[in-house]
Amino acid sequence: MSNGISWSCMPDGKKRWFKERRSLRIKWDASVVVHRPPKEGPQFNERTQTLAVSAHGALIALTGQVVTKQRLLMQNAASGEEQECRVVYVENDLTGPTKVAVEFMRPAPRFWRIAYPPADWNVK
Repeated sequence: MSNGISWSCMPDGKKRWFKERRSLRIKWDASVVVHRPPKEGPQFNERTQTLAVSAHGALIALTGQVVTKQRLLMQNAASGEEQECRVVYVENDLTGPTKVAVEFMRPAPRFWRIAYPPADWNVK
């Protein structure tokens, strides 16, 4: 494609996740700031990068401790927009940061500011 985006479903060996995918996930390196809402446990504020994004959330690398079902706030560092999300998957890695899949509380396809998103990102 001429816009330089790598389009991929990224099946990561977890067939359950692949079957439940509601919108195409693409490799996208976006700078985000993640923190916990005040009532969700010990506070942390971490700037990190996305590994992949979709209209419904993202896969990010975190050094802060999070657990499945925990609510987080994610801010797009480029736009300043913030979305509430929840942790849906945590994969601890012995050699690097933890991979964390988060889903937005409401679909937010415009959050990533991608000029030509996949067609299935047109969620209402």
